[in-house]
Amino acid sequence: MEYENPLGAYKKYYLIRLTLSFLIGILLGVLFLIGKEYAAEVFDVLLIAVGLMTAALNFFSFCYSLVRIKRRGEWISLSMSLVAILLGVLLMLLRGDIILLVLGIFTILLPAVRVMLVEERKQCLKRELPKAVFGIFMIVVFLIEAEEIVFLIAAIVTFAVALFYFSWGLATMKLRFAAIEEQLRLEEENASWQDDSEIQ
Repeated sequence: MEYENPLGAYKKYYLIRLTLSFLIGILLGVLFLIGKEYAAEVFDVLLIAVGLMTAALNFFSFCYSLVRIKRRGEWISLSMSLVAILLGVLLMLLRGDIILLVLGIFTILLPAVRVMLVEERKQCLKRELPKAVFGIFMIVVFLIEAEEIVFLIAAIVTFAVALFYFSWGLATMKLRFAAIEEQLRLEEENASWQDDSEIQ
């Protein structure tokens, strides 16, 4: 049975993964460009998805605050979570732009209030940061009134990220493999040294 160099196998795997990730990114960009023609219909689906995600994310926060209701200030978080859930449901039903704006602002304010109410602020910030980013995304969607532009921007960003990821992967490949090669060499030296010690 022929022995396969582990470094060579890793190089092959790395290049395949890098190329596939790049191609998937390009494919997503192309899908965004194609979806631009059906932007109005897809935009309605996006609003429903945003409303559903908002309601789902805040439902868990609502339950968590309900369990800890006796703690100081927890009722504020509970009330704001309930309002966010209601706004999410309204967005799903009405799909109104104003509701999207209000929900976006609220989704940014709610994590800020939660962080201020707890003692472990750093841990809470890590947990709440994705929700704030989601709120910023909602405001951006509201400000860009033309749905086609949203899809065009998404396509450009997707292409740019895919190209950057591929270029960065190729640029750092030599350094990455040099470090792995050094690690394998040290492991072989240690194994050889242990074998020599056992023979002696």
